[in-house]
Amino acid sequence: MPETLSVELAYGRTGLTVELPSERTTVVAPAHPPAAPDSAAALRRALAEPVAGPPLRERVRAGQRIAVSLCDATRPQPREAMVRALLAELEGIATREDFTLLVATGTHRGNTDSELRTMLGDELVETIRIINHDCRDPEVLCPLGTFGDGVPVSLNRHWVEADVRITTGFVEPHFFAGFSGGPKLVAPGLAGLDTVLTLHDAARIASPQATWAVCEGNPVHDDVRAIAAGTGVDFAFDVVLNREQRIVEAFGGDLLPMHAAAREVVRSCRCSRFRSATTSWSPPTPGTRSTRTSTRRSRA
Repeated sequence: MPETLSVELAYGRTGLTVELPSERTTVVAPAHPPAAPDSAAALRRALAEPVAGPPLRERVRAGQRIAVSLCDATRPQPREAMVRALLAELEGIATREDFTLLVATGTHRGNTDSELRTMLGDELVETIRIINHDCRDPEVLCPLGTFGDGVPVSLNRHWVEADVRITTGFVEPHFFAGFSGGPKLVAPGLAGLDTVLTLHDAARIASPQATWAVCEGNPVHDDVRAIAAGTGVDFAFDVVLNREQRIVEAFGGDLLPMHAAAREVVRSCRCSRFRSATTSWSPPTPGTRSTRTSTRRSRA
């Protein structure tokens, strides 16, 4: 019997062990950084000491309507901790009645009440307005024109009409969009179906640049950034997670430089260079939706 190598895949909630032929398998695993010793303090520091631009408190005035975009249940974002950090940072300026939490579902179904309570906790669900984005409902979409490389853009009306727009998410390599987080919390997250389908069309995804950890020159991410920059984000708030889905580092500030800074941290611990024609695997954060196995030669 040929020797095999046991590999633990980050699949589902408990993982999945597979056996692969050891003589032609290379496992490319990321580093596993420790969690921040005080995650709440790391979140507050990202809001008060942003990567670029003024602190969050200097961007918000009393009485303004605040829309917060957050990941849906298919992503392991620490939503409750991040929303509570926003509330604490804006205490004395904004009340809970000023906030609307928009679940950036993209084309996914809306999250159930039970899922929202798991994502945000009972207390937040019962005291803050929460809306599931629906990309197929024309009543909630606001047409905004064409952005990037001919992308017809419509976004959630509650987002567009807010006085202050804040994205929240987490950053990890994405298999065709380069990286998650940042501008993706605008589009495809809060976009209409036509916008999402254009961003995911065959021509864009077939590009060699539409791959892991590539943003500039990636036709998908180029258009995602163009939409977010062209339609406006007032503050962006992202985290980097470890394999236990705990916060390693938090970032805040102007959208594009904030996301670029977070990506560099992810590159240092989640991306590996290799040259191999064998089967290879690099595990994502447990709880995310996809694990890809590649058999093509790396261009690194």
